[in-house]
Amino acid sequence: MGEGHQPVAATSDYDRKYVTVSAFILIAIIAFSTYLHHWQPQILRVPNNRDVSSWVNPRFDQTCLYKSSSEADREKIRKEGVPGDSLGNLIFMDVFSILVALFCFLHARKKYGIWMAWSFFLGSFVFTGLQESMWILFGRFTGTSAAQGIGETAPGTYWFTKDGLWFFETPVMACLGWFFIAYGCVWMAGKVFPKRSLLVRAAVGGLLAMIVDLWADPISTAPELMTWVWATEDCVRIFGIPQSNFLGWFLLIFVFALIWEQLPRWDKTLGRSKATNRFFWVLLASDIAILLFQYPWCYALRGILIAAGVDQTLYIPAGW
Repeated sequence: MGEGHQPVAATSDYDRKYVTVSAFILIAIIAFSTYLHHWQPQILRVPNNRDVSSWVNPRFDQTCLYKSSSEADREKIRKEGVPGDSLGNLIFMDVFSILVALFCFLHARKKYGIWMAWSFFLGSFVFTGLQESMWILFGRFTGTSAAQGIGETAPGTYWFTKDGLWFFETPVMACLGWFFIAYGCVWMAGKVFPKRSLLVRAAVGGLLAMIVDLWADPISTAPELMTWVWATEDCVRIFGIPQSNFLGWFLLIFVFALIWEQLPRWDKTLGRSKATNRFFWVLLASDIAILLFQYPWCYALRGILIAAGVDQTLYIPAGW
């Protein structure tokens, strides 16, 4: 986020309508998704948190969680299921995420105005929610993954295990977390490198977010939390997490920052309504492009490792 944005303008009638209508649609999607996830889990084949023996695509023994757990941890998970999915805990996680996201949104609104701030929030929420849900449902229903392992295979991709509110098959907590991490990291990149090009600032923001995720994911996927579950099928794992996850974090935030920064220019040349429409259409196209990019990337990385004589999954650090 550079320093070249126009001064914050007063809220227009279009801005009020844009926020009101899109907020209503978002809430409706969340309400319907939450209903499906909790009360009709068979429709989207939601894994049972209480019975890990029923898991498929991947099975429990085909997950990174299983590989990194001790036998005592595995037996506890088989008996007790996913920890921390009580109603009180789910409510706390949602409320905490909402409060942090609200703090970031108010900061963005003060600095960039309601249109830019809401576009960042809504765009990032939908951008990540769709990307995550596409990966989750693709792996769950097809049993295939773009992440090709070496020496071990497991069908499926990953899924989130718990939350109160859902956006398709992505927890609202994760969508909100992506928003405030993306906003904080890209804003910091703009403050530290205000005179650098947009490409540099977007890349720095993506790298900062990837670093945050580098320490957050190994904690969140530990047996004590099990916030989400990964299939083992990836040729490189960093601290027990498939490398494709970190690549995805960088690409999503890098690309999103590039697109969001175009809003003032599009507003000036197209008008606010058309600029908003273009913003979301470009985001949707980028979501699909990033999803498709993972396939040749993972195949290419696997081929490079095999050519280098690596015949088993590469762990960084070794022994993790």
